[in-house]
Amino acid sequence: METAAPWRAPALVAGAAVGLPLVVGGVLGWPTWATVVVFVLSVAAGALAVKQILFVREQRQLRSEAVRENRKPAPPRPPHDEHEVPAIPVDSAEPYYRFILSCTVCWTSDAAAARHGNPRGLAVHAILERARQITVTGSPTDSPVVQARLAAELGTMLPDRSGSIVAWAEGVALSVPEEDARRLARLAELRKEKQVLHHERDLEQTARTYLADDVLTDPGSAVVWWLARHPEQVREAAALLPTFARLSAAVTDTEIAPQYAERLDAPAPERPTLSAVNGERVRLTGQDGERRQLTRPEESDSDSPA
Repeated sequence: METAAPWRAPALVAGAAVGLPLVVGGVLGWPTWATVVVFVLSVAAGALAVKQILFVREQRQLRSEAVRENRKPAPPRPPHDEHEVPAIPVDSAEPYYRFILSCTVCWTSDAAAARHGNPRGLAVHAILERARQITVTGSPTDSPVVQARLAAELGTMLPDRSGSIVAWAEGVALSVPEEDARRLARLAELRKEKQVLHHERDLEQTARTYLADDVLTDPGSAVVWWLARHPEQVREAAALLPTFARLSAAVTDTEIAPQYAERLDAPAPERPTLSAVNGERVRLTGQDGERRQLTRPEESDSDSPA
């Protein structure tokens, strides 16, 4: 009776899906093809309904089982011994830098195995071996990450190599000495600075190669480079041709072209020696055709006899 009860609702739905189209079609006098179509659709709908009923019932059973499992009391822990490890150095991935491990070592003795004279030392040694396999691959700068992994691994109850005890650890804590932490932080900053300097040096080397191999190969290339950057300064570019010639000759270790060398050796234009603005001497031509010289009053006074 109890076994048939879970299938009662699916059976009723399936029976209705099969029989209802036939009964309705016979009563209403549907043609055969219409009855067949309605029958197929009804069977498909009934199958979906049965599947949904079974799915809901299965989910209800799973939830009930989960509630019963949660209500069960936790199994009592087997009797074991404990030993507090305050601070033990363990190796890290960085040479000369070590972690400081502290934890509570727990162990139980196997009655079937040979007894050991110092099970506490055996348990601590087993935990340290397992811890070193993890810490030796971790960086001291990532001590929180290494600690999380270490706590997960050491929490597993595993027998030692001799099989005399089963050991695990609780309250795992991992740290780095303050002095070592400061040194590591300083080293990290230096590595960052070194990386920045390396990229700056590469950028400078690229700029030097560009200027030497592309821009200053000859004065014409230098002028084209200048005009590409200053398209409106055509006259200035022409005036800078001698300078570009000297630079390209220095870069390529060649002689300056003659046409540019003449312009570089030419003296600067002389400034006028006479100017009415600054009061210098001005030569005039009189009506009689003779040139007379006008002087400043200071000069005439100095020339007159005392």
